[in-house]
Amino acid sequence: MADLLDRLRGPELVAQFQKLCGLSLLSEEKSAGQHFAEATRQEQPDCTARFHAAAWTGHHVDAANNGTVPGTPVVMYIGQASKDVLKWPRPPSPPVVKLEVRVDAEYGMPSTHAMAATAIPFTFLLATMDRYKYPFELGLLLALAICTLVSLSRIYTGMHTVLDVLCGIAITAVLVAFSYPFWDALENFQMRHRFAPILALSLSFLVSIYYPELDHWSTARGDTTNIVSAGGGAALATWINHQWSLLPETSAAPPYGIPALSAPLICRMGARFAIGIVIVFIARHLIKSVALTLVCRLAGVSPTDRESRKLLRVEVPYKYITYSCLGVVGLTVCPAVHRYLAL
Repeated sequence: MADLLDRLRGPELVAQFQKLCGLSLLSEEKSAGQHFAEATRQEQPDCTARFHAAAWTGHHVDAANNGTVPGTPVVMYIGQASKDVLKWPRPPSPPVVKLEVRVDAEYGMPSTHAMAATAIPFTFLLATMDRYKYPFELGLLLALAICTLVSLSRIYTGMHTVLDVLCGIAITAVLVAFSYPFWDALENFQMRHRFAPILALSLSFLVSIYYPELDHWSTARGDTTNIVSAGGGAALATWINHQWSLLPETSAAPPYGIPALSAPLICRMGARFAIGIVIVFIARHLIKSVALTLVCRLAGVSPTDRESRKLLRVEVPYKYITYSCLGVVGLTVCPAVHRYLAL
């Protein structure tokens, strides 16, 4: 069993899969893609390569504390936090071909992409299978396809070992199975209880602030704050929509029929999507600018200093404000505009 786990965790399986897909490291002249990758990698902090090398060889590398403190909960938060608790490195290159560099400074176990690719389609399937009329087998097939393709893509890009991906899927499967019986009660609380918005917003902020301490800066804490704060904003939007009756309720009982695709329906869908994207894009730009300026002023740093944005007292508050507001914009403002435009 130990040998199997070592093999699943090792980079050799990743390199073999990449080779099967036509990827391999060039041993002679560097391609333009390699030059780009190397140039981009130079923009990463020097400590990144040192920490990953140290993790694979078992040697410790000292680093300055970047001001973070420990923390905990939700599927994506659990995945991101687990990385910085376990501190398992991503597959090394060589033998693996690295096709991404932005998140290479993060640790790898478990794969949060695999977790998302399991959680999103399967929770969607479970939430809609008794509410809408469609073949369950087709929904299951699509959910499996999404989970499989996204998970394999993380191995293909050289970002995760096979064990990272399998553990991400397994953790999510357990969490979904455990939480499924409580979904209706949670939704009812989220829509009706007067303290639900306060609880959602405060929890999302606390788990962001108390994110596990990092031994070197990476995008993990910021990305996690984006995810959980958007979730807190979405919870607030759900409460607002119900309390103020902003979303019309149908008088018919489920399961509901799904309308056949037609040219007018496709046009409406396209218009709703385009308008929603424009609203969210503009809102994000405006809210981020205001939040970043305000937080930096309170923290006594310049909003144009990129290094200052990595500080705990700056990174978490401005991202929290931005994405909590976007959760409300996406689920309350956008539908209101669609209704106003009769879309």
